[in-house]
Amino acid sequence: MSQRMFNLVAGLLFGLFALVHAVRIATSSGFMVAGWSLPTWASTIAILAGAYLALAALRLNKSAGS
Repeated sequence: MSQRMFNLVAGLLFGLFALVHAVRIATSSGFMVAGWSLPTWASTIAILAGAYLALAALRLNKSAGS
């Protein structure tokens, strides 16, 4: 797998990760792991981290093409 393809796939996956957490907050859906409920503030952090990582990967993809 080339570096450009890796960056594109990573960017899209991190973007999807952030989108899923945004939808979770918008719909007030719960998320349980082994009987433990994930708090909304954790999803907010996950949105910020996922969006940052997606943008960074896509920027790297753009610069790798030059």
